[in-house]
Amino acid sequence: MAWQARVITKHFPFFLAAVEEQSFHKAAERLHIAQSALSRRISDLEHDLGVSLFERQARGVKPTAAGRALAQDVRRILADVDQTARRVRRVAEGGVGLLRISFTEGMVRRPLLPAAIRRFRGRYPDVDLRFAPMVSEQQREKLRQGELEVGFIFEEGGDREEFELREVAMQNFVLVLPLDHPLVHAPLIRLSDLARDKFIWPARQSSPRLFNRMLAICQEQSFTPDIAVEVASVDVACSLVSAGMGVAVVINPPPGREVTDVVFRSIENFSVPMPLSMIWRRGDPSAILANFISVVEDVEAVSI
Repeated sequence: MAWQARVITKHFPFFLAAVEEQSFHKAAERLHIAQSALSRRISDLEHDLGVSLFERQARGVKPTAAGRALAQDVRRILADVDQTARRVRRVAEGGVGLLRISFTEGMVRRPLLPAAIRRFRGRYPDVDLRFAPMVSEQQREKLRQGELEVGFIFEEGGDREEFELREVAMQNFVLVLPLDHPLVHAPLIRLSDLARDKFIWPARQSSPRLFNRMLAICQEQSFTPDIAVEVASVDVACSLVSAGMGVAVVINPPPGREVTDVVFRSIENFSVPMPLSMIWRRGDPSAILANFISVVEDVEAVSI
């Protein structure tokens, strides 16, 4: 049946031209073929369908009732085929489909991602965007499992061996002090100055590699932080500092996003540079993903 359908449908453009021109001669001229070739196509179609499609007249042809009914269906079929072809091209070009995006808390605080999303939606309104905020380690696992197309993570050693990455920002850790802390106005602060303080620290469970890396830097300075609370959110850490629960070490907030009821200071001998990077699976063939990466690059270029 599929073979027969292909045989029949190949005659449709010739049939429709004859219906619209009411003349085999004019239809042949329109299609730039010999009239005998068009007549043969029509005869083959009538033979395949087992019906007469035209009344042959002295001054041309007139579709029969069956011919008129077929012409209606042919127009609909050809329109559906054209629409399908356009949709397939749009899918291949990344204009239709699904893109799952994840991001860390640090990325939400930066203007790049919202700007990129607005621009992407403007260019590709038929792409369904799904968002899932989560910590970096969860994003890596979701990417490995194919449950995520692109993420924004704090890059760690080994990531570039497994994934494709594009750095979008560089951040470091800063100290968060309550307003009444004696070190608020100190000319500089070293880890040893914080020996008596309780620390609010990035949670080991959500970022084990970062947790170990930060402790290792402290140990290099012969310092052991007294960790009272582990948290996964900068906002929570700042709130606890404001409430007098201790001091915190958090990713530095972007300019203009600082919390007002605490003080941010750098620690002279504690530096943990953290690349904030866009990440995706190596070799992912998704055209939608490629379009999103291109949009992020465009937004970065404008903001430079």
